[in-house]
Amino acid sequence: MKKRIILMTAILLLFITVPTIAQQYQLNVGDKISISVWGHQDLSRETIIDPDGKISYPLVGSIKAEDKTTTEIRTELQQELAEYIIEPEVSVNLISYRKLRVTVMGAVRQEGSYEIRSDNQVLDVISLAGGIKEDAKAENTTLQRQGEKLEINLKELLRGNNLADNYQLQDGDQLFVPERERLTASIQGEVKAPGQYELNYEKEIRLNEFLAQAGSLTENAGEKIRLISDNKPLEFEVENTLAAKKEANPVVKDGDSIYIPSALEEVTILGEIARPGSYEWNDNMRLANLIARAGNTSDRANLESIRLVNANKEIREINMEDFFEDSDLTANPKLKPGDLVMVGEKNSVDWSRVFFLFSGFNEVKDFLDISW
Repeated sequence: MKKRIILMTAILLLFITVPTIAQQYQLNVGDKISISVWGHQDLSRETIIDPDGKISYPLVGSIKAEDKTTTEIRTELQQELAEYIIEPEVSVNLISYRKLRVTVMGAVRQEGSYEIRSDNQVLDVISLAGGIKEDAKAENTTLQRQGEKLEINLKELLRGNNLADNYQLQDGDQLFVPERERLTASIQGEVKAPGQYELNYEKEIRLNEFLAQAGSLTENAGEKIRLISDNKPLEFEVENTLAAKKEANPVVKDGDSIYIPSALEEVTILGEIARPGSYEWNDNMRLANLIARAGNTSDRANLESIRLVNANKEIREINMEDFFEDSDLTANPKLKPGDLVMVGEKNSVDWSRVFFLFSGFNEVKDFLDISW
């Protein structure tokens, strides 16, 4: 609706300004005009402004017409003809414009090269291109002209403001409307449609609305929502967020990461593994079973230093090479609900982020001082 109002305003603006533009239009090479003198049919002429910017007329000879209005030429002809005709009444009208070609690129509906009249302005060619797209960064539009760059606030121009930016176009002009960078936020865990979603420039979206956009929560969703925004971890009660309570329903911003943990008895494996994530726990599950269910480790995995964190946040380091080489069962322990397995490599791991997602904001602080 907002876009429609802006477009209607632009169209209305064109209708209002056309008569004024016609009167003020400065003629160009190639424009065709008609000249007549009342009572002197033999002096009626149609002529085209020549490459030198001039026209020829009986009794007067050659006069410069380029960059003059029809009103200015009429006045000049009346003065010249007054030597031969008493109080001549001269009429000068524009018949046709020289056709120009300009290019429109960027966030418009139809990019391309357009043939226009020499009196056309920026809004005219934007209309020919079908208008701007929703993701247009219209306030930073530019007009390239013979090596010069003119800045145009097309957003305000479409609203009927900044009329000085509605430049009269010239042959070879290039108009560029840039696109905005995509704003996105991601959601993972117990939602029906996890993934990355694009945010709207014009309208804020709050956390409860974002959850609905992702298909809402699954039956296995837990009671917490974990959010990383501006690199800061936050945690909310699902019930409060869905109820749109202000303190638990922030605006989702570009780059935000949202995670909905499961209420099921699960174990989680991260790091150098084919399919990292959470898996349903069973009473006979051992570390090797979990690794197999997760698609096995990558070639970069450090099997000599796998870290197991239980629900009580107790940390244990396991050398699985002992199990694979010597069948040492202590290197293939049974897992319990809530266990977190981290299969690392030789480079460092951002443990504060990992433990936030699977332990909660209040418990991250307990891990920040851990030295591996």
